[in-house]
Amino acid sequence: MRITHSFFIKKIKYLGGKEMKKRVISIFLCVAMTASMLIGCGSSSNSDKKEDKSETSTESKGNDLETDTVRLALAGSAHIFNAIAEEQGYLEDEGLTVEYVNCENSEGAFQSLAAGKVDVLSNYGTNLPLQYIGSGTDLTMFAGYMITGCMPIIAKKGTTWNGVEDMVGKTVACEPNVFAVSGALLDKGYDPLNDVKWLSLDNHTDRIEAVRSGEADYAVLGTGMMYNVTQMDDIDIVSYCSDVTPNYSCCRVEANTKWVNENPNTVKALLRAWLRAQEWYEGHKEESKAIVAETLETDEDYVAAYMDNEHYRLNLDPFKSSIERAWGYMLKLNLFDEGAEDINIDDHINTELYKAALDECIDKYHDENPDFYDTMLETYNEYDK
Repeated sequence: MRITHSFFIKKIKYLGGKEMKKRVISIFLCVAMTASMLIGCGSSSNSDKKEDKSETSTESKGNDLETDTVRLALAGSAHIFNAIAEEQGYLEDEGLTVEYVNCENSEGAFQSLAAGKVDVLSNYGTNLPLQYIGSGTDLTMFAGYMITGCMPIIAKKGTTWNGVEDMVGKTVACEPNVFAVSGALLDKGYDPLNDVKWLSLDNHTDRIEAVRSGEADYAVLGTGMMYNVTQMDDIDIVSYCSDVTPNYSCCRVEANTKWVNENPNTVKALLRAWLRAQEWYEGHKEESKAIVAETLETDEDYVAAYMDNEHYRLNLDPFKSSIERAWGYMLKLNLFDEGAEDINIDDHINTELYKAALDECIDKYHDENPDFYDTMLETYNEYDK
């Protein structure tokens, strides 16, 4: 069974300008009000796959972890760093167990976070956590995952593509909060809410069908849809979001600010394990595909469809400047609730815990791969100060 993403905004017909703005805001308000409701998420503990760690985790002693269990929402493209960190024993070294919480869709993941059923989210974009922050939810982004996801822009086979300006006057199956597209249009002097017809569909399979039927000229899809698209002979991938907006900040790692503030040592331990996992991943990409396929309980062809693509770029760095740019785009598009302009987005980005974890890894593991750790430090200095 293929895993597909079901996204945040419910099905609505063609909307533009103020009507689109009001509908988007009202949807997010509704979700914020119902976030504490019980939802269909189930957890599975990775500790079931491991032996008792009480005698083996000598490195974790003295770390003073506030909690030794972190509940992570599992999305359709999996969390490669966590899967590797478990497989290679890096979580065990830190004295941590990560429990996967299976949520039906993005809305369910954020509701689980609000209800205290999940501790950490990762594969849910940058626009969605920013949307929640803009509506008053106190979230903190403290790391990255995909700096650019393998997010294809599709059209009917044979469609000519000259750039994002080709969307002007056309119908695009995605939401205007996909700032990699709408922000690029802003940069070129267009008014995305009025110059483009946005067909909002919560299921990406429906987006594909909208293109096939002619209801939409283009569609923007998530990373987890790559396999499906590559099997279709009537659809072309005309571009990728990372071609339209380089380093656009695909997926960040976020949690409730209260949880981050109350569990700094646990956060740093998790990030140390994930940093080591990124280092391993970059040297073992073939093996990584098998690990991810096992985590998702799918075959390697599904995983390879996005992991082998050059647009799929993983990096644990928070990329603070990319988050700030995304926030600026969304403010200009008026996609937030009233009062969002008074929010300082930097108050919701914590780079200190990541930097502390990076420094600790450099002190302990630098000699294992100097190029990797030097590059990670250079990236931090360029994008996070």
